[in-house]
Amino acid sequence: MKSQTKQELFNDEEEKLLTRPANQLLNDFGAGKASPGSGSAAALLALLSSKMIYTVCSISLTKQECSEHHVQFKFICKQVEENIVPKLKELFEKDARDFEQVVRLRVSRDNASDKTEKSNYSRKSLDLLQTATDYTFEVANSALTLMEYGIGIFNNGWHAIRGDSGVSISAAMSAVMSSIFIINLNLKTLKRRKYARENLKRVQELQKKLEELQTRAFSCVSSLSQESLASIQLELKNENRTKENTD
Repeated sequence: MKSQTKQELFNDEEEKLLTRPANQLLNDFGAGKASPGSGSAAALLALLSSKMIYTVCSISLTKQECSEHHVQFKFICKQVEENIVPKLKELFEKDARDFEQVVRLRVSRDNASDKTEKSNYSRKSLDLLQTATDYTFEVANSALTLMEYGIGIFNNGWHAIRGDSGVSISAAMSAVMSSIFIINLNLKTLKRRKYARENLKRVQELQKKLEELQTRAFSCVSSLSQESLASIQLELKNENRTKENTD
């Protein structure tokens, strides 16, 4: 049997992350290790949103009452299946791999006694942190798109599964917000680098876009709450009317 190199073994481990059973993957996140970490968690939230959106669109495509929006649903399904999900899976794995390496480099930096060696480890860890931050920006941008899709299908998809649409919106929103937390923390670590200054406005724009979409998302919650309230009040009136007629 051919022996595997360290890199080959690591690649095998990398390939297993998203194919692990759900309980094992959740335990991996709760194990207190660098990988998978917060960046991968943000990507996973966006992946959940993607799958919920695909489900709502697929079901809505079978409903005649939604026929006016079938073209929109087909477009969303295509974008989610062919572009967004593959990209998010790739980002999940890349972040898990690279951030673990960032932590290893930091440990090597802290353990190094030679100043030059310590400086080299520090530079390499910051270089890789920049790369991981770029991954998080990509997750955030994908999640913003998913929020747009989620709001659209909440309004136009089959009314009986708006709970699924709501989950898609909420998961995407969490992915964006998580990404903003991560990016800001990374930029603080990278404060002495040109990268931090160049990307500060970029993360601020993400936050502004999130706030705009949150307003639209909360209007979806409010509209459904009003429907629920009206439905319950109507039922109470009917019950009271029936009771009065019985008396």
